[in-house]
Amino acid sequence: MEWSIRNLLNPVVTRLLIFGVNPIDVEYVLNAVENTKHMNTASMARAWFTQWDNKAQKYIRKARHAESEQRHQTARELFLLATRCYYAITLINFPDARDKQNAYLEFAALYRKQLSLSSHQSERLMVRLHDGSHIPAYLHLPSERAAQPHPCVVIYSGLGSCKEEMRTLALPLIERGIAVFVADMPGNGETIYFANVTCSYARLNSAFREVLNTLCARPDIDHRRIGVYGLCMGGGYAYHAATLDARYKACVTFFLLFITQVDEAVTPQWMRQGEAFKTQIGDMSPAVFLSEMKALERGTIACPFLFIHGVHDNWMTLEAASAFYNRASGPKEKVIIEDTPVFSNQGSITHAMPVGEQLHWLRHVAADWMVKQLANPPGNETCGK
Repeated sequence: MEWSIRNLLNPVVTRLLIFGVNPIDVEYVLNAVENTKHMNTASMARAWFTQWDNKAQKYIRKARHAESEQRHQTARELFLLATRCYYAITLINFPDARDKQNAYLEFAALYRKQLSLSSHQSERLMVRLHDGSHIPAYLHLPSERAAQPHPCVVIYSGLGSCKEEMRTLALPLIERGIAVFVADMPGNGETIYFANVTCSYARLNSAFREVLNTLCARPDIDHRRIGVYGLCMGGGYAYHAATLDARYKACVTFFLLFITQVDEAVTPQWMRQGEAFKTQIGDMSPAVFLSEMKALERGTIACPFLFIHGVHDNWMTLEAASAFYNRASGPKEKVIIEDTPVFSNQGSITHAMPVGEQLHWLRHVAADWMVKQLANPPGNETCGK
């Protein structure tokens, strides 16, 4: 089949729409990139960068003007639109890794700016891991009118993602009175660009526990009512975290992924090699890294478990993912998405699309489920490590 630029970018477009990028902006940039003559992929990446950067700068100018006139709600929304433009840039692996890094730094700075204008309180924290390294995180708190201490959900995202990207999953929980904690896990976001905290099983394991220790030390968080979410590779993190620590009282996975379960024939090369992957795992060889990640598959969830997966997932097949659902020993429910992805064809269906294209409503169903699980504290147990 003939691959157009649009076909090549379909997985990226899906991810943009999942996380709230304006669809008119997406179409504008796609048209502009398609109507530019390209000699190679570097040229296409540069056009993508330029078009989104131009969009972002227009929104930033309008946002600053609104802020100067004390129109804070408008300023927040305009800064958020600019944030999403730089998010679009971060999804491309550029020939020069500094382009991706600089785009992320703009993305993260604009995200902080729009948070400062938000109606809910967000606190920036640092979580210390066993080896002395730190991972940055946000704790998003519900309205001041919500009763304290708050139940809380920890959201984990996998390699190639970041804490800022999880806003889509966080908002429905915050609106329902649940605090949300989301960190840049080792190998993600700020951890690689600021602190060079690369991904390893030992660091992940430490993060799963130290995140809870951080939350349990706070008087505004109800340590008896802490749930865990995970999306994509973060779904594998959430699953494993719940097997390790009984302080996680409920678990939701959105298109669960264990990279070691994926057929190499359908896995994009950037997930197993290349400059971006090397940045995420550091000096460790890809073979050693993948061998370590096999440990994430161990264990059995005993807490309530909501499993959300797609029939058409071609990275972590429904059969492979269901093995982990079947292994869970506690109360469990599943939502299976049978719809064929829209932004795809049989040659380009990818892991995120089946569930991701339905996330606009699934995230609310999952939030309702989590509210129900965390409604009543299970007991007066201590918040031990």
